[in-house]
Amino acid sequence: MMTFIVFSLFNFIIVYGSLFYILSLKITVKRFLLSLISNTIISFFAIYYQDSIWISMSLSILLAGVLFYLFSKDYLVFHHLFVIHIGSILTEYTALLVLDFFHSSLYRATLLLVVQYILIIFIQFTLFIVIYKRIITRYQKDVQLSSVSKIVLLFIVGITFFVFYALVFIPSEIGDVDLSGLNLLLLLFYFLVMVGLTGIVLRTILKENQIHRKMMEHQQFTHYMHALEQVNRDMQSFRHDYANILISLRGYIENEDLKGLQTYFNEHIVKVEERTLHKNQMFNQLDRLKLIELKGLLATKLLSADEASVPVNIEIPDTIDTIAIDIIDLTRVIGIFLDNAIEVSAMMNDPQINIAFISRNTEIIIVFENRIMEDNLVISRLFQEHYSTKGNERGLGLSNVKAILSNYPNVSLNTYIENHWFVHEVIIEEVR
Repeated sequence: MMTFIVFSLFNFIIVYGSLFYILSLKITVKRFLLSLISNTIISFFAIYYQDSIWISMSLSILLAGVLFYLFSKDYLVFHHLFVIHIGSILTEYTALLVLDFFHSSLYRATLLLVVQYILIIFIQFTLFIVIYKRIITRYQKDVQLSSVSKIVLLFIVGITFFVFYALVFIPSEIGDVDLSGLNLLLLLFYFLVMVGLTGIVLRTILKENQIHRKMMEHQQFTHYMHALEQVNRDMQSFRHDYANILISLRGYIENEDLKGLQTYFNEHIVKVEERTLHKNQMFNQLDRLKLIELKGLLATKLLSADEASVPVNIEIPDTIDTIAIDIIDLTRVIGIFLDNAIEVSAMMNDPQINIAFISRNTEIIIVFENRIMEDNLVISRLFQEHYSTKGNERGLGLSNVKAILSNYPNVSLNTYIENHWFVHEVIIEEVR
């Protein structure tokens, strides 16, 4: 019974404590109890199948992986688990070899020896996890991996884990400690080389992403400047026509034809110039958005909507400097939403698109809504790949949105239809 309690506590701290720390998850009562139940099951299998360590390790990766994926919605949970188990193999067996080097054995263990063994493991493992957390924190925001890259990375880490197990634990299970120690040294060297190579690859990807981001920023800035130039030309044209407009009103005023003046003003002046004034107002709203990539994209889409005679209203009440999502992914998502909205609105008699960027406490809420002709659309089907209400070979947009946002556990998407309005709400929480 004592062995079960000690192993269970040890495994809980090593595996579950590490996951809470790496994923920066808040420990709630519900999460703690579910983790405790999962750990108890794993500990039972570990004690019952002492001669087959692979059973408890596999179960640990499966149960803890599913549980913490539900907690975090982060696909990298399984990657973290493999790394944790690799670290535990390195630290636990290194501690055994250290004791063996000093001619001590846990088979003749005293309480002091056991305490020394546990202390060596915890010091090594704590350093290992802290360094690992700092590495992923350093690169996680700037290096965005595709789904295929994540699968390949998980496969490599998983193979590394099974190689570690085969070369370290199997020899020790048959009593060949010397061979196991040599294997451990070789694998430690291999592990350090892999860490170094991974660091080089991540730095290369980071530099490529930075170059790509700079190019995109320059491109969107150019689009934004072109849009501003067009608005400026429209305003100059309006000011140029201002004198002629006043002269055209003179006849109605001299004849005291107030009704004719009102009709002429509403039909020939307001309708012609209100688009220019409204466009200028929208670009004033964009000044509160300090992300040049988004400003360029929105400016381009606003002009596209204007050319399609689709009215757009945009509201940005507060200044927004940063949004906790990769800017390239965010522009892709916003581009898809606006392209769809403009295309649908262009076919309607009374089109309208509304956009809002709202800063609230620790989150940014981005809302897109456009009028639609029918309320009976099935939302879940719209996000299926290749499904579209617009014909064959279409429908990749919203499925791409779903795939992009699934990489961000701090982002949630609410899509619904209400009173002939099709609404997307993207809620982006600040990452701490």
